[in-house]
Amino acid sequence: MSKTYRVTSAGVNPAADRAHREKMYYISMGLRVPCVLSLFWVQGWWVLLSAAGAIILPWFAVMIGNAVAHGGGEEVDAPEPLQLEPLVAEEELAGESHPQAQPVIVVDVDPQRRSGSRDSEGDDA
Repeated sequence: MSKTYRVTSAGVNPAADRAHREKMYYISMGLRVPCVLSLFWVQGWWVLLSAAGAIILPWFAVMIGNAVAHGGGEEVDAPEPLQLEPLVAEEELAGESHPQAQPVIVVDVDPQRRSGSRDSEGDDA
């Protein structure tokens, strides 16, 4: 019996999350520019407000830019990773002791010679 997985348990799309964080960063830094520029012509208590905006907005922008969105609080419903189990020989199951056989690796690919130089490749054609 196979288990079904819900698509809604998947996390937020990383590209969409990054685009949203970049947008919020640019908006915050865009608000900082008028704060910095207004320091040259405002007077009185407005200077403190502009200075606070010029100092606090970069911190705020970085905090928003680094805040990665997580899903709706649900744990991701993912399948368990496959695990390879060692192959047990029938003789070992029967209780007979034989020396440990070396594993055999079979690769079903035609070998290519790589020891020749590039100039010799043109001679074969």
